[in-house]
Amino acid sequence: MHGIIVCKMKNRVGVLNRLTGLLTRRNINIESAVITSISNNQLAIAEFKLQVADPQEREHLKRVIAKQLDVLSVEWRAKHSDTKLVSDIEKD
Repeated sequence: MHGIIVCKMKNRVGVLNRLTGLLTRRNINIESAVITSISNNQLAIAEFKLQVADPQEREHLKRVIAKQLDVLSVEWRAKHSDTKLVSDIEKD
């Protein structure tokens, strides 16, 4: 099953590298990625299109990513979102 994992994180050196490293160690291929900087370059939104079939594995991955330093929130989406996501998060 394809899904989009959306991470809101602080825009700091190494955060994206740690996230992609987590996926690599679990043999999860990133099919596409969209990274957007928001809030005067202080925060970033990363959307990764992944293929993770098992619902338990998706929830485990979400919890592991959420524990990472500088990651503020993580959520799964069934399909790609539009720019509304960025404007919604900027209001937080």
